[in-house]
Amino acid sequence: MVKRDAPVTLAEVASLPVVLGPVQAGRMLGLGRTTVYRLLREEAFPVLARRVGRSWVIPTAGVLAYLGLDTPATSPTTTGGCGCGARVNAEEKARTVDGST
Repeated sequence: MVKRDAPVTLAEVASLPVVLGPVQAGRMLGLGRTTVYRLLREEAFPVLARRVGRSWVIPTAGVLAYLGLDTPATSPTTTGGCGCGARVNAEEKARTVDGST
């Protein structure tokens, strides 16, 4: 079991899901649970957060960007797109396929 206030390790960063819960995102930002929920209520959380039903979700990419980190899986050079990993520009894909990159 990991202590709640223990620093986040690189292995944990590599295995993060697409979205984080408030406590996990807060832990990465060095914020306590009470502070995280207060900031969410006041719409002052430093990273984009969305309500999904009664729960909050925070995109992992936003937290990593806020911290100035970039993961190989989301860098524009490895995905060939905008960096989100969701889509590849058709023109970029065509250049990659015919080898004219």
